[in-house]
Amino acid sequence: MIYPDMASIGTVDAEAAKASVLVVDDESGTRELLCRWLAKSGFDVSSASTADEAIRVVHALAPAVALCDIRMPGHDGLWLAQQIRHDAPETAVIMATGVHDVGSAVSSLRQGVIEYLTKPFGRDRLREAVVRGLEWHRAACEARRWREALESEMESRRKRLAGALSALLIDTDGALDAMLSMLTITDRDAYAHAYRVAALAVSVGRALQLPEEDVTAIERAALLHDLGKLAVPDAVLRKPAPLTAEEQLLIRLHPVIGADLIRGIPYLSVCADLVRDAHERMDGLGYPHGLRATDVPIGARIIAVADAYDAMTRPRVFRDAISHDEAILELSRCAGAQFDAQVVETFKRVVVL
Repeated sequence: MIYPDMASIGTVDAEAAKASVLVVDDESGTRELLCRWLAKSGFDVSSASTADEAIRVVHALAPAVALCDIRMPGHDGLWLAQQIRHDAPETAVIMATGVHDVGSAVSSLRQGVIEYLTKPFGRDRLREAVVRGLEWHRAACEARRWREALESEMESRRKRLAGALSALLIDTDGALDAMLSMLTITDRDAYAHAYRVAALAVSVGRALQLPEEDVTAIERAALLHDLGKLAVPDAVLRKPAPLTAEEQLLIRLHPVIGADLIRGIPYLSVCADLVRDAHERMDGLGYPHGLRATDVPIGARIIAVADAYDAMTRPRVFRDAISHDEAILELSRCAGAQFDAQVVETFKRVVVL
């Protein structure tokens, strides 16, 4: 394949010059030309003639960028892109092909490919794609470092919580209140939220004529439904902007953390499953386990509605509060999908302002 000869692309900056690029193409002439162009720009270039050879290179030392031909004998570039995304998720994948195939382009983008080059292309176009790939790689590495820092802080906070709870004797509601007061001493809104949710949940439980012992368990679980959030770093919990997908995953760990923290305390152990399941949904799209409908305990379904109502009617760092009527309309809209429809109807009868 002959590429148009364009003006010299010059040299990349010092940081880019250290970036590694893997060129994968079964045509030796094309592969060698691409390697020369990239090497002259200061990139650290390696090459492979097959997808299997490329995977061995990736496993030995993942490159910052992989430039892969789609049409190759044996495993093709789409297979290779999928393997790289799985085995080296911080490697930016760029696809190149001489086939004007829109289907291949769409398929490659679905594999997480960040750029698609159609042969013949010149050095400027190649440089543009590789520099973009390098920027993507740097962002991916930074995101990983941020995630690891958050995970480390979260584990440290979880251990401190577990240590604090292990030092307490919790065998009465008074002791439970003292524990909750101590843990939320720097966040009185969380303390007040817990009691509001508990009061709402108790009213609904009694309106549904649940046994009093179940209502008691629901009340205690409602008080503790956000316990695991105390392990979530403030940078995530109080972020005044939408959370990233990775930050959302961290947030979704809090019900399990909270349940685990109280499961070994005899006075509270009956509440553990309710705390764990209070963020599940009727349609199975909740967390942490994606339970569906009646697989979610009735107590957890009640807490979910009470928690959502109180959250909607109170201001948050990222949004204003809405009115009682607006919150009721939202609960009704989500009944049957997010929330238990019977619980919502009961809640509407109980909570009359």
